[in-house]
Amino acid sequence: MKRKKTLTRKLSYLLVSIVLVLLLLGGSYFVYAAMTAKDRRTTDFQIGQVETQLDEDFDETITEIHKDQSRIKKVTVKNTGTIKQFIRVMVLPETQVDVADDPQSRQALPIAVGTDLILEHLNTADWKYGGDGYYYYTKEAVKPLKNTEPLFSSIKLDSNLSPIYHQSSFTISVKVEAVNCAEYVYRDAWWQGAVPTDPTLKAIDDNLKALVEN
Repeated sequence: MKRKKTLTRKLSYLLVSIVLVLLLLGGSYFVYAAMTAKDRRTTDFQIGQVETQLDEDFDETITEIHKDQSRIKKVTVKNTGTIKQFIRVMVLPETQVDVADDPQSRQALPIAVGTDLILEHLNTADWKYGGDGYYYYTKEAVKPLKNTEPLFSSIKLDSNLSPIYHQSSFTISVKVEAVNCAEYVYRDAWWQGAVPTDPTLKAIDDNLKALVEN
C-alpha cells in the first residue's frame, strides 16, 4: 500500500509539476558577413508552480562574428515560480549557408559545441555536463525568484573553423527544462525513472538526490 501511494504521489507530481520550458533564444549572426543580430524570445510554457525564465546579457547590435573573436553572451536561468526547482540546459547551435545556384535554398552545416563553438568561461563548478547534451545545475535547488549562476559568459568560433562556413548564418538556441524537487521527480522526468548507470550522469544524480525534498 505504501509503495502504491508513493507511485501515485510521483505520478501526480509528474502530471502537475513538470515543465519542459523551450526557450529559443536565436542569436543570429553571419560568419564574416554583416547581418542584423537579434534574439528571439518565445513565451514560457508553464504548468502549475514550476516556472522559469532564461536571462541573458547579449549585445543585439552585433552584426557579425569572426573566427577566434569573443562575443559576450551570459546565460542564466531564473526561477519565476513559487517552489524550488532543478534545472538543466541544452545549447543548440545551427549554421546555414546559401546553396550555390539556388538562392531560395539553404544548407545546414554541422557545428559542435566545444570544438567549433567555444562556450567561454564555462561554469563547471556549478553546472555539470551530463554527456547527453544537457548541462545540469548541481549547485543547489533554485529558490523562487532566484537566478542560477551563469552557465557561460561569452562565445567564440574556433580559429580552425573551416572556410565552408564563410558567409553562413549562425543561430544559438537554448533549451531549458525544469522540474520540482520532490523525491525523485527529476529521475522520472529526465531518465525514465531509473538511476543512471553512466558514471557522469550517476555523479549528477548523487548531487541532486542530496537536494530533494521529501
